[in-house]
Amino acid sequence: MTTLFQDLLAERFDLLPAPVRRFHTLEREIFTGGCANVSAQGHGLGAALLAFVAGLPAPGENVETHVRFTPLSGKREFWRRDFAGRRYESVMRAAPDRRLIEHFVPFDLYFDLTASPAGLRWSLAEWRLLKIPLPRATTPTIECFESAEGERFAFDIDVVFPIVGHVVHYSGSLAETPEDAPNRL
Repeated sequence: MTTLFQDLLAERFDLLPAPVRRFHTLEREIFTGGCANVSAQGHGLGAALLAFVAGLPAPGENVETHVRFTPLSGKREFWRRDFAGRRYESVMRAAPDRRLIEHFVPFDLYFDLTASPAGLRWSLAEWRLLKIPLPRATTPTIECFESAEGERFAFDIDVVFPIVGHVVHYSGSLAETPEDAPNRL
């Protein structure tokens, strides 16, 4: 049986570094822990409001980070992220055109995925509010890159909105943690 990311990437899945493949071959719920560096949060009211409402991480170095990855029926995945107590969550699923949809209430973010031996790049191609496509001029730039730091899963996410500017940039790494981790998430 294949997983969501295996289906989306097909034969390109095998190009990915081992830690990225491991985190995208969910057969059971996993709990992870690590640290992140969070920066480039905009200084304007719009950027601060967007980050706060979405629960995005606050700026800081070596921010304690936990992510719970839960496989759901229908080849969907639930991700709950916790950055030192600031939490946000989303559900991942496949679009008919083989793009990844991240459902981040009330938005659907459509990502193009690019796999390489260096890692997995997610680039936001489109977004929708309550299933209604939003004008391209309003589409934020969201670039995510997943890679490996030794045996750890590494991530680098950058979010920039038109007019508002940088909302957040965060990067770090995660390792699977013991089963007692649900108490943190």
